[in-house]
Amino acid sequence: MIAEGKYRTDESQGSIPRSVLRGQSQTGCRDSSSKLGRGKMRLERYFSSSESPMAVAGTASLAALGFALFPLEARAQETEPSAETAARGNTIIVTARKREESLLDVPESVVAIGAEDIQRQNIKGLNQIGQNVPNLNLSMRTDGYPNVSIRGVGAFGLTQGVGFYLDDVQLFGDASSRFGDLARIEVLKGPQGVLYGGSNIGGAVKYVSERPDPERVSGRVKLMAGEQNVLDGEAAINLPLGSSWAMRVFGFGRTDDGFLYNPNSPAPVFGVTYDQPRDVGAYEEFGGRVAIAGDLTDNFSLQASARYNEYDGPANNWSRELGSPGNFTYPKALDVNRNPRNERKTFGANLELELDLGGVLVTSISSYTDSKSDRVTDVDLTQLWAFNTIQPQTFEVLTQELRFTSTDDGPFQWIVGLYARDLQETMNSTLEFGWIFIESDDPFAYVTVPFVTSEENKNNAAAFGNVTYELGNIELGAGLRVDRWRSQECALDVGHCASKSETEVLPRLSLTYDLNGDAIIYTTYSKGFEPGGWNGIADGAPLIFGPDGMPTLVGYEPERSAQYEVGVKSEILGGMGSVTAAAFYTTYKNRQFEFIVPNPGGDGLIEGITNVGDSTQWGLELSASIRPVDYLTLSGAFGLVEAEWDDGTVLIDGLDLSGKTPPNVIGTSANFNANLALPLSDEMDFIADLQVSYKGKMKGGKPWNNVENPSYTVVDIQTGIARGPWELMLNVQNVFDQEYYTDLEPFPNLGIDGLTGTGPETFIIGTLGHPRIVTASISYKF
Repeated sequence: MIAEGKYRTDESQGSIPRSVLRGQSQTGCRDSSSKLGRGKMRLERYFSSSESPMAVAGTASLAALGFALFPLEARAQETEPSAETAARGNTIIVTARKREESLLDVPESVVAIGAEDIQRQNIKGLNQIGQNVPNLNLSMRTDGYPNVSIRGVGAFGLTQGVGFYLDDVQLFGDASSRFGDLARIEVLKGPQGVLYGGSNIGGAVKYVSERPDPERVSGRVKLMAGEQNVLDGEAAINLPLGSSWAMRVFGFGRTDDGFLYNPNSPAPVFGVTYDQPRDVGAYEEFGGRVAIAGDLTDNFSLQASARYNEYDGPANNWSRELGSPGNFTYPKALDVNRNPRNERKTFGANLELELDLGGVLVTSISSYTDSKSDRVTDVDLTQLWAFNTIQPQTFEVLTQELRFTSTDDGPFQWIVGLYARDLQETMNSTLEFGWIFIESDDPFAYVTVPFVTSEENKNNAAAFGNVTYELGNIELGAGLRVDRWRSQECALDVGHCASKSETEVLPRLSLTYDLNGDAIIYTTYSKGFEPGGWNGIADGAPLIFGPDGMPTLVGYEPERSAQYEVGVKSEILGGMGSVTAAAFYTTYKNRQFEFIVPNPGGDGLIEGITNVGDSTQWGLELSASIRPVDYLTLSGAFGLVEAEWDDGTVLIDGLDLSGKTPPNVIGTSANFNANLALPLSDEMDFIADLQVSYKGKMKGGKPWNNVENPSYTVVDIQTGIARGPWELMLNVQNVFDQEYYTDLEPFPNLGIDGLTGTGPETFIIGTLGHPRIVTASISYKF
């Protein structure tokens, strides 16, 4: 569990800020009269206080033991703090408002997962992040993209609602890729429309990578092996290049047999087997990133990076569940005639330029991403060669952001900027109909027909700004974004095209009261939106014509949310711990949902997006962390979401959803962490980390057809020995072998029993959570 603000301070949190080297204030950071300065003073006051058990160690101990207490979710770490950490007074720094500031001073709910937790807990994918954060429902869907909602906002399937970022660059085709060598992961809860724009209606997940450090050579190597023939390795090295320049290189690779298997049973007709590889879940993934950074002049700096990721494996752990809620079987066998596969390759490049004008920092961030994937899915999930989809898809994305940020020490702070995005998406998918559909006597006969063959272009152009003003203990904040979006799509096989565009105006207001530097009380109002778009035309479906008689497509409208939040963040017990609490109320308009229906003009299925109606969400979040002794940190968090469809939400077929709970909302969730670093000698520590994650019941599926997913609890443990730069760990994921689904939904039964009418029309498909797995790892840091 990682709750608001808890992470270990890591020696690799980043290089010394250039402005610190010049004796200037860092981006958005102020001296002791500022919020960041107050965060520093809190820690200095604690370590110099007679209440501190380390007070007698003085200033030298402060540098070595800066990990001892952080705001909520801070955790112990035995390495020496970096110069950047020391310069910032060991305050947890986040960039939720696109300027560096103390986590305890941000008037909204932000969760920070730090580098040490990411490395030690082996957080390498979406599912693990989702388990660690209450009120975050995050897993990977069958095509490899995220299923995600925050506080009940967002939806599973083709629509998303939560943005994913790597170093302030939004991810589209590869949000489920593995991103390593991270300083932290930030989870921003609630609409992020002002600073992040569309596709952030429920919040954002930000991966923040380590930056090149010109001061010293450093790095780490980690190897892990264990059950399922897991072999995982990653390495990072930081190389000074002279003067202010440095380069950082990261690479990783993993092979894993997975836990699903294909028994290759004979087909119920003809009795043939299709001889598929037994390990359905086997995958390989490798990739890396290289970054270079330095000063071009005294006030002009550059950071450039390039990354590559390649994945060959299943899209996810999809299972054909034939049980019922309360009596699920959680089958590990996927008895199909063709194993589902996903081959994805991604290349991305970023260029960040900073110009310090003295009091104003000008930042330009340019990015290019090219992601290609080829997916094969056995849709009927049986031994029959009945119905498969082949989906080649590409994303090509260009983004440009230019922003101006104040860096002086006054009470008035501001950030303004411009943003542009151009996204080109192509899909040339086909349906593969086996012998049962083409009425062949050959069990290996099949034909392919076009499914979704489309080109889609999505553009955004936006201007944004956010200002804060401190008046004594009160901070007033106001932000605004004007976002012009455009969506154009062409169904290539039939030549139908359509285009739409709108302008969104997104405000944000906040009021914060500082209680003598130890706590804040805040209230925030914010808005977000998810752009509208178009649905393609499947083969055989009726063509669409507009009122003017011109060919067009079926569209869906943008969805919008507005959130009211009140909260408190406070230190407790004289600085030995901290607590946070937040309550929220969200109106969610014109909600988008994926639909999958039989093709009215031919065989197979049609999938797309439709607007269902309005809903309301409200709830609360509580977090606490305490460090009772030098070597132990305890922390926990709890989340509650209540959601219901508004009165008058009635579907076309007359189904009244009024007052019912929307799908994909986990009502209650909680986490508990215990982190022990017990000295055994002057050179050796015993380490034990425990994470307990609870996810409550959730309706899975569509608003008009859903099923209840039972609650579940997952326990993970890492334990081992740290000696100098070496760390040897035993890792047990899902200690009690809890069986669970991260998501599930009813699905048409395309098996022989469903097609012949001898079985149910629908069954349940679900994404299986990972069963117990034991691995061992060895790490070396230098």
